[in-house]
Amino acid sequence: MAAVLAACAPVGGGAAGEGESASPSSGPPALSAEIVQGRGDVRDGVVGIVVTNESDVEVVVDHAEYRSSALVEPLVGGDDATIPAGASRALRGELPEPTCDDGPIVDEVVVVLDDGTEVTLDPGDPYDQIATLTDASCTRLAVEAVVDVEWLPIDVPEPALGADATVSLRLTPTGGGELEVQSAAATVLLALVDDAGARATSVPIGVTITPDGDAQTVAFTVRPGRCDAHAIAEDKQGTIFVFQVVLDGEARTLQLPSDDATRADLLGYVAASCGLG
Repeated sequence: MAAVLAACAPVGGGAAGEGESASPSSGPPALSAEIVQGRGDVRDGVVGIVVTNESDVEVVVDHAEYRSSALVEPLVGGDDATIPAGASRALRGELPEPTCDDGPIVDEVVVVLDDGTEVTLDPGDPYDQIATLTDASCTRLAVEAVVDVEWLPIDVPEPALGADATVSLRLTPTGGGELEVQSAAATVLLALVDDAGARATSVPIGVTITPDGDAQTVAFTVRPGRCDAHAIAEDKQGTIFVFQVVLDGEARTLQLPSDDATRADLLGYVAASCGLG
């Protein structure tokens, strides 16, 4: 947990009583903050600023801001959250675009209380997610500068029950660089199928798009990795595909969420293939 570094409210006066909110005269409350992205927030690009109230009085937070050299603007999370003594609240907000600058990340969290007091904190990163959040966005933006990505309709042969499906993407060069798609990985919902028809965790792709070349299609075969109904109904990451790519000579990992139509078709396919549709 990170400690309070600074606040704009002056220190002075007595401590607030049991069950009371901290007042400007009582000095800044003892807070700490962590940056956490839950599994269910990955697809939507939402991140939580988890603020913990380490004081013995409740604190009312107007909002919190995560300010980072890796982001073009602060991530703003939360709206009028009351945090009891000893409790934590996740103040969630949409992750801004990354700067994609080289160098170490310099960051801070500013918690703005309902009375205007600002408490500046050194954010914790319990799951080592901060760099990953921006790296994933930067890789996707860099790839999309080199190719236009079009998700094609999935191909499901009949009968749907127990059938495999083919997922395809059309990659059209923009003239901005060269992209080699080396392999695709299975997801939490979809297993891959290799050339022998066996279940696989990854399959080779071997498609290269050059600046002055033709559009290329990336295609791979999938089958349900699990058939429990709640996994399909509650899925958040099962249609986010991970590719190993080489972009202008640099090996990178590309996380590519399927578009809304493909996501809906894939979830429907899994349900039908599992006999749940």
